Amino acid sequence: MPIIEVDRLDLSSLVGEWLDDETLKETLDRTKMSLEDIAPDKIVIEVTSDRMDLLTTEGIARAIRGVLGKERGIPRYEMVETDITLSVDSSVKSIRPFAVGAVVFDVNLTDEVIRSLIQAQEKLHDTIGRNRRRVAIGIHDLDKVVPPIKYAARPMDEVFFVPLGQDEEMSAREVLERTDKGRKYSHLIENEQGLVPLILDSRDRVMSLPPVINSEMTRVTDKTRNLFFDVTGTDEKSIRIALNILVYSLGERGCKIGKIQIMDGEKNFHQPERDPKRMSVPLDFVRKMSGLNLSSYEIIDLLRRARLDAAISGDRVDVLIPPFRPDFLHPVDVIEEILVVRGLNEMEPVLPERVSTIGRRHPIETLSLKVRTLMIGLGYQQVLNYVLTDEEILLRRMRRNDMPVRLLNPVSSSFSVVRDMLLPGLLSFLSRNIHSKYPQKVFEVGDVVKPELSRPTRARTERHLAAVYSDDSVGFEDIQSHLHCLLKSLKVSFELEERAFSFLIEGRSASIISKERSIGFIGEVRPEILKDFGLNTPVAAFEIVLGEII
Repeated sequence: MPIIEVDRLDLSSLVGEWLDDETLKETLDRTKMSLEDIAPDKIVIEVTSDRMDLLTTEGIARAIRGVLGKERGIPRYEMVETDITLSVDSSVKSIRPFAVGAVVFDVNLTDEVIRSLIQAQEKLHDTIGRNRRRVAIGIHDLDKVVPPIKYAARPMDEVFFVPLGQDEEMSAREVLERTDKGRKYSHLIENEQGLVPLILDSRDRVMSLPPVINSEMTRVTDKTRNLFFDVTGTDEKSIRIALNILVYSLGERGCKIGKIQIMDGEKNFHQPERDPKRMSVPLDFVRKMSGLNLSSYEIIDLLRRARLDAAISGDRVDVLIPPFRPDFLHPVDVIEEILVVRGLNEMEPVLPERVSTIGRRHPIETLSLKVRTLMIGLGYQQVLNYVLTDEEILLRRMRRNDMPVRLLNPVSSSFSVVRDMLLPGLLSFLSRNIHSKYPQKVFEVGDVVKPELSRPTRARTERHLAAVYSDDSVGFEDIQSHLHCLLKSLKVSFELEERAFSFLIEGRSASIISKERSIGFIGEVRPEILKDFGLNTPVAAFEIVLGEII
């Protein structure tokens, strides 16, 4: 989870009172933040991964004012319409397809504001931005550019500008090859056409080469008063979230937020988003799930202190959620918000009335722990991927026609299906680490979900182990020796039976058979699949169902 450093005097100024040590600890406990370190001039805070709005000093102050009862409900920010447009050209669609933007007026860029803004930008890059792969943010001095603004791709040898922090003009190719940021992030926009995505003003001057570096022309200084934000990426929902978080945080300092028009092909819309999301939750459901007999007044008060708007409608509570709070996906999230603001530490633990058992480790967990130890002993590094994944990674890149469990209302296209195998996630991990040292040996022990309509949940959960081994000359024999060592240590007898898989090389793949049942597969990944994942070295892999060998 992200760790941020906050100027204590600046935070207290935004809250409206000096926050002593005890007040800080108590209020942060009611906002899903953890106080890691405290000093007279600064505090260090750990923010939960679902509360990206708390990555800024302004966002933290907004939440604290609600907990203390100084303000309630959704904050009201001054928002104005502008005639600024950002057009997204079709030339970027195969490289980095999405872009949004907004402007903020009357900014007083003190040292504290700049530090908060830069820190939030970096943390958003690292978290929902996946190290700028999914989301990259550019911040510019609006008064140095001439709208309208466009997002388009151009040949890298025909583009020239002075990159931020440099004093000489370079071609885009030179920027990617000679600057530190270029060498670090150029792989995110590699393409066969030799094009680079650019943010340009109406005079065709380069403002940014996302997701790599801004232009020196739009450098932000302490004299800057109006800002333009561009957010580009590969996931449209994620870039909108990042934009909302940043511009609404500056609204906390009294800045005016300017809406601009985004023209993306046939889609025309305005950003940042203004309308709140609506969610209606039965009052009985709130009381049942929370275990508390809260009155309607208490429920409304707690939600408004969480900086939401709420009203009672019959036997339900209607909740309005601001655009900078993307963490509400289900009515349970509303109940969680109520409990967090009320104070989880104030809830009294109660023993179950009809259940009295002594806990112990489940057999599958005991086996999983042993498997992890053995895999680490074989020189593998453990990784943990999300159970929710992208259909592109799980199916299309793997040449699979299976039908996994799909989400009806996914928060992002990157989390639209539930994984039914671990191997695609490991290949995706390798693709994000192609510049790391080889050989690369990684494994994961985790749950997968498979459809099974005969069950009440219409699905079953399995615990799998998957391992991949990537190097210049790795092959079937290498990964087979590791599988043999693992299963022998677990006292599992097995044999290999040749079998074709859509994602493994024919003749170099097999089913793993134990006690006349297939418990997994092993083989070398097909070259065309490696190419789709952007991998340049061979990969051998195996995956087994741990539940079958207990």
